[in-house]
Amino acid sequence: MKKTAIILLLAAATAAVFFYRADIFTKKGAIIKRTRFMMDTLCTIQVPNEAGVSKTEAAISRAFDRMAELDIKFNCTNPGSPLYKFNNARVPITDPEIVELVKRALEISRETGGAFDITVQPLVDLWGFFTTSASSQTVPSPQSIKLALSRTGWRRISVKNGAVIAADKDVRIDLGGIAKGYSIGEAVKVLKAAGVRSALILAGGQVQVFGSAAPGVPWKVGVRNPRKEGYIAGLAFDSETGISTSGDYERFFEVNGVRYHHILDPKTGYPARGLMSLSVITQDPVWADALSTALFVMGPQRALEFVKRQSGSEVIIVNAEGEIVTSQADKVR
Repeated sequence: MKKTAIILLLAAATAAVFFYRADIFTKKGAIIKRTRFMMDTLCTIQVPNEAGVSKTEAAISRAFDRMAELDIKFNCTNPGSPLYKFNNARVPITDPEIVELVKRALEISRETGGAFDITVQPLVDLWGFFTTSASSQTVPSPQSIKLALSRTGWRRISVKNGAVIAADKDVRIDLGGIAKGYSIGEAVKVLKAAGVRSALILAGGQVQVFGSAAPGVPWKVGVRNPRKEGYIAGLAFDSETGISTSGDYERFFEVNGVRYHHILDPKTGYPARGLMSLSVITQDPVWADALSTALFVMGPQRALEFVKRQSGSEVIIVNAEGEIVTSQADKVR
C-alpha cells in the first residue's frame, strides 16, 4: 500500500465520519453512483463510467447482490443463518466462509489482547444500543454487567476440524464488527471480475477504493467533524486502500452529562473511554473494520503504539479532549 498523506485541516475536532467527493474532481456524469440499504446502513458504490451505463450498472448490481447475500448469512438474528443456529441451538458452524471469518476474528482478538471480541453480544443486548431508543436507555447495574461479562470471552470460541464450536452454552457470536469489511472486500472482487478498473465503496463508517476517480485524479475522502461543520483531514487515494472509523457518536445516550456509546470494552463491560473517534487507513477492509473497533477500545496511547508496530496501516485519532493525533505525527496537535 502506498503511504497515505494525512492532511489535517482543523486544529481540533470532536469526532469523525466519512464524507467522500468524487463529483468535484470529475466532470458531471462521469461517475455512476448507486445506493442500497443493507447491513443496517446505507451502502454506496461509485464507478467511473468507462464501460457504458448498462455494463457498469450491471456490475454494481452484482456487487450489491453479493453484499446482500453475506448480510443474510452473517446476520445472527436471522433464523436461517448458521450463526443463529449456533447461538440458539449450539449447532456447530461448518459454512467455510463463516469458519474462515471467525478464524480471522480470533486471530485479531489474539493480536489486540482481546480488545476485539466477537462474543460481546450479551453486553450489547444489556446496554440496548441496537434494541431500544436513546430516550429509554439506562446505565445497567454493576451486577448485570458482571453477569453479562461472565457469558463473554473470545477464548471460549474455537475452530476444530473445519467447524466453529463453543466451550459452553452461554457464549454467542456476533460478527457485526468484522463482517462489513469482509462484505466490502467481496464487492471489490465482484466489480473487478466484471472488468471494473476503479470504484469507491462506502458502507457506513467504512470506505474502500481501487483505481482512481479519473485518469490522474485520485479518489478524495474527507474525515469530518459531525458535531459541527468542517473536516479534520483530507485523504487522496489512487491505489487500492480504505479507511474505517469507529466513534462515540454513532449510537449513544447521555445520563447526567456522561455519554454512553456502543463501543464496549470487553474487559470492563462499559463503553470504552479516552476517544471520540478513531480512523484506520489500510488496504485490507477486514483488518480495517475490526481494527478500528479494537484500537478505539485500547485508547489513544496504546492504539498509536500498536499501529506504529504494524506495517501498511495508519491511524487518525481524536481524543476525548478533541485533540487530533496521527501515526504520521510525533505528538497530538
